[in-house]
Amino acid sequence: MGFLFIFFVLCFGTIFGQDLPTLVPAAPFDPNSDAARLFDAMNGLGTDENKIISVLCYRTASQRDVITTTYNNQHGSLAKDLQSELTGSFQTLSIMLTHGMIKFLSIELHETMARPGTDEPSLTEVIMSRSNQELDEIETFFNNYYGHSLVSEIEADTTGSYRQLLIQMAEGRRDETMLVNMTAVQIDVVDLYEGGPAIDGTDENLYINIFTLLLLALICPFKQNQLNNSYCINVHELRMLSSFAVQYSADKALYFSSRFHTTIAGAGTADRDLMRLTVSRCETDLGNIKIAYQNIYGVSLSTAVSDDTSGSYRTALLALID
Repeated sequence: MGFLFIFFVLCFGTIFGQDLPTLVPAAPFDPNSDAARLFDAMNGLGTDENKIISVLCYRTASQRDVITTTYNNQHGSLAKDLQSELTGSFQTLSIMLTHGMIKFLSIELHETMARPGTDEPSLTEVIMSRSNQELDEIETFFNNYYGHSLVSEIEADTTGSYRQLLIQMAEGRRDETMLVNMTAVQIDVVDLYEGGPAIDGTDENLYINIFTLLLLALICPFKQNQLNNSYCINVHELRMLSSFAVQYSADKALYFSSRFHTTIAGAGTADRDLMRLTVSRCETDLGNIKIAYQNIYGVSLSTAVSDDTSGSYRTALLALID
């Protein structure tokens, strides 16, 4: 029942158990001292990359945002200084770490759509893993930063049912409460059957509208009815999402561990994805993801990342992961 699970998880992404971050706020926290340390690391001949790591990789996004503002007020532009002093993936990661989380996520969403083609797995990853409040903050920042809305960019870069679902999510239409109206659930179950298995084809608009607002209790009666699942393959735009959407619905750590593995499996490294996953999850549940990764792949995430990266870039990633 891939189609059902796709929409079910995009509505909830329910997490059972406690989230384990790998990065917590530094205490005591002195942004003036941190800004001075960063300036000292880049002032004069040479660059002390370890000093940069000691600040940017050991402060949370909200703390880094304050450090960046402090540095910019006292020394110019932190991002521009890092741009001129560093190179390669370490440069990219360091500049990422000068942003607050909402700015960081907004830029990442834009990047998934700005290049030729659309990185649909990454676009889906960011949107479906963020709350309505976060998406609202992202939409506000996105509009101010890029001069157009996130929704308009999604509209221009995606198509069909996939586009419609992403737009509804980006607009914060998911019901995040856990209050269950069983009468409404039963009505939705009947509508889903009549809009899917009971007809030739699928009423995609019906499915999107219901599942974007659906509550957790729907999954039980739908399973009990043992409905024909042949309609799951009718929506082309959503077929590629089914494998990791099912993972996300069952176990968020499993889903993200798979996403991490994809970035470093095979030849080469998907560095942008690896950075985004590390930065976006280290303050929430990267500890859980590490456990899942070890269980699934038989090697620690730290070892896998270490084997696939090098230099200060590797050191910085491992500081965030460990």
